[in-house]
Amino acid sequence: MKSHASLPLIAAALCLLLGALSPDAQAQRKLYRWTDKDGKVHYTDALPAEAVQDKQEELNSQGITVKTTERARTPEEQAAWEAEQAEREKTRLAAEEKAKMDSVLTSSYPTEDDLQRAYRERFDLIEQSLESARVGIRSQEKSLAELLAHAADLERNGKPVPAQIKDSITRARTQVADQRGYLERREAERTALHAEFDRLLARYRELKGITPPAEEKKP
Repeated sequence: MKSHASLPLIAAALCLLLGALSPDAQAQRKLYRWTDKDGKVHYTDALPAEAVQDKQEELNSQGITVKTTERARTPEEQAAWEAEQAEREKTRLAAEEKAKMDSVLTSSYPTEDDLQRAYRERFDLIEQSLESARVGIRSQEKSLAELLAHAADLERNGKPVPAQIKDSITRARTQVADQRGYLERREAERTALHAEFDRLLARYRELKGITPPAEEKKP
């Protein structure tokens, strides 16, 4: 049976049809309501092939919708849906990771003093390495200056600069450049560590409900 009549007529017809059937037959009887690509609503007791891609609703013997199947997505709609699902999954995973990191933060440092102390130790280590690098640079620069001065004296006196001294000057310049590069990297690490500490301290206080003091000394 296929019909395109209005809903009241369909409902009346359905009641008459079901009334003539046995209770078991009524329980097994199904009616489908589906909407085609043009937006037209149809009522049938079986889904035609053309309705497979359209939105469908299965009605029970009282005419109540018991199951809904949405219209099949177009390739573009499917791609957009998949992109949306991927973004939702990305957001979910990010939230899980944040919650995990929050848990590690609060469990690793029972008090704010513990957090401050741990980072103070890390800052101290970096400062020690920075000072060591500065001392090394000053020493290497002094050696380089002495080598250059010696080479200049030889040239002023019309004497050739031995290859050994030239090699020493080259090595000294390389060492100074390397040490300066190391110093710059360590200074960048110190800057990054300060940013990390500030971020974690703010998050720790937020999780613990701690109000930051008006003025505080950073480690």
